[in-house]
Amino acid sequence: MRQTEGIRYLAVVLLVLFLAGCSETYAYLPSVGKPAPAPGTEAPPAPATEPAPAMETPAPRPDLNQQVQSLEARVQQMENRLAQMETRPSAPSAPAVKAKERPSATPAPAPAPTASTDKVYAEGLRLYQAKKFAPARTKFSQYLKEQPKGPKAPEARYHLADSFYQEGKYQEAAVEFNKLASQSPKSILAPAAMLRQALAYQNLHQTASYRSTLTKLVQAYPKSPEAKEAGKWLKEGKKEAPAKAPVKTAPKPE
Repeated sequence: MRQTEGIRYLAVVLLVLFLAGCSETYAYLPSVGKPAPAPGTEAPPAPATEPAPAMETPAPRPDLNQQVQSLEARVQQMENRLAQMETRPSAPSAPAVKAKERPSATPAPAPAPTASTDKVYAEGLRLYQAKKFAPARTKFSQYLKEQPKGPKAPEARYHLADSFYQEGKYQEAAVEFNKLASQSPKSILAPAAMLRQALAYQNLHQTASYRSTLTKLVQAYPKSPEAKEAGKWLKEGKKEAPAKAPVKTAPKPE
């Protein structure tokens, strides 16, 4: 048994020595794949190994979602700028400025009465009272042309219309009386003008217009003396108009 253990020990030692010698021998062997240098020649020095060039790291590819968002943001900015440009008030052109500078179309005020126009009315009234109706109408027409809304316009219109009536020109009289009632409905002469207008229609044998004018008079001026007279005529159903109707005398010029 002891001999067997000694032999095993010896075999192990030899194996270790053998492996140690092999390792030293392999240390002096040339590199695998390279020829050994010829005797008497020195092996050329190994070239210095250059460090391998560093590989460039590829730039990261931009994210597609980020590109889309960036484009959308730019588009939104452009739309905002366009909206601001559209809402910004543009500079008015030259014609527009001139149009604004023009005064608004308002009715021109009636010219102030002058001494000459008052004199024209006074002369017409003098001729009317003298029953010179044709020259009186000329003066009244002149006054109304110069002062269509003057303080004496209702009186001038009334006398002008009545001058036609006095001469038997009933159609012209009815037209002028109607102008007074429609243009100066608040005048104290408006009810009298409507009553005289109805009489002009009656003299023209226009019964429907006669009764219609009387009815309008009663409705428009129910408390006036002319309305009471018109109501009486409507109730009586007169076929013939009276020769004359009550007439309001225009105030005399001062």
